[in-house]
Amino acid sequence: MKQLDTFFHLAEKRVTLAGEVRGGCTTFFATMYLVAVIPGILAGAGMDFAAVMTVTCLMAGLGSIAAGLWSNTPFALAPGLGFPTVFTYTICQRYGCTWQQALALVFLSGVLFLLLSLSPLRERLTDALPMPFKFALSAGVGLFLTLSGLINAGLVTAEDNLLDMGAVAAPGPLLALLGIFVTAALSIKKVPGALMLGMAATALLGIPLGVTNLPQALFVAPDLSLVVVKPDFSVLTVLGPVPLVSTLLSLVVSACFDSVGTLLGVGGDAGLTDSTGDLPGQREVMACSGAVTCVGALLGVSNVTAVAESATGIQEGARTGLSSVVTGLLFLALTPFAPLARMASGAAMAAPLVMVGMSMMSGITQITWKHVEISLPSFLMIVGMTFTFSITNGVMLGVISYVVIMVCRKRAHLVDPALYLLATVFVLNAALSTLS
Repeated sequence: MKQLDTFFHLAEKRVTLAGEVRGGCTTFFATMYLVAVIPGILAGAGMDFAAVMTVTCLMAGLGSIAAGLWSNTPFALAPGLGFPTVFTYTICQRYGCTWQQALALVFLSGVLFLLLSLSPLRERLTDALPMPFKFALSAGVGLFLTLSGLINAGLVTAEDNLLDMGAVAAPGPLLALLGIFVTAALSIKKVPGALMLGMAATALLGIPLGVTNLPQALFVAPDLSLVVVKPDFSVLTVLGPVPLVSTLLSLVVSACFDSVGTLLGVGGDAGLTDSTGDLPGQREVMACSGAVTCVGALLGVSNVTAVAESATGIQEGARTGLSSVVTGLLFLALTPFAPLARMASGAAMAAPLVMVGMSMMSGITQITWKHVEISLPSFLMIVGMTFTFSITNGVMLGVISYVVIMVCRKRAHLVDPALYLLATVFVLNAALSTLS
């Protein structure tokens, strides 16, 4: 215990071993669904489901442990949910690349992101964001998590680009609502581990209702067939220059601002950021994300990032890297029991995501809504994350609108030059995506 206290500074951060373990477990259960979802999407590119499932567990485990030990922050790493769609539907199906060629692009984007994370440019870009934007990030990520939980539970449907109310009387949505009420009651009573207990109770109640999917087999031998994967770098000559640049830029920009949005948004809401709104340890988390992305590409999985679901563990009191190490160890332990990940139903995850999303909305009170040059970009950032279901898109809308408004109001000299660079990158990325 003394060694853990010394390494992770538990006493200094006024946290307990039990609280860190509880937070790490909560993050794990809130993120466990990725082990089943990521392979399902990548299977559309021709990859083997079982093999990708094994690598997903390994990368989530090793990435979270590395980030926890190096950064001492409570943010877990895992293959991100947005990247497999680009991998499968854009790189492989739209551009006609093989999945080995797509992995080569993932590897290159990981190298570029790692270099960006370690360079002064990363800090320069995050420092350039006005303080109200960092509060908007917190609120935007909160709504993003809430919408994710509601859609996965079936309480909200998203079909043909339209949002609508789901079939509330159906077993899944009804169970999700019950889980939210139970979790809220536990939180009001200040029961330790309220979010984790709420998830567990919802999952158990879902068994007789047929909502919680019981695995056909408890144990499967880890499939390591992808370990010998060799990314095919012929994609550099096969893919045209515009699609190549567009894809790499899209992957790096998404990796950067998904991470920045999660780290600053979640960290700011939890009081982990400093007086300038920056998160100590951000550089290390992002560098780990880039490095693990490179390793994951060699083993057979898409980009790794800091997962927004870390907010559930932080809500339970996690404040140090020990919670991330706990999350990582649980992912490694899950590897031979990967079918259990299918039990992580949307109904069980709705409650913690909604509760965390609610708490993260408090940041909007710190935004000066009377000044349009601040309020409109902040508003677009928040709704952009939610309605486009992308943290990066929200940041893009906020930054570009801020630059345009400040120029139109003849206050261009007050804009940090780094934001002009960032806005240019966003516009270039959008243009190349349209042309490719």
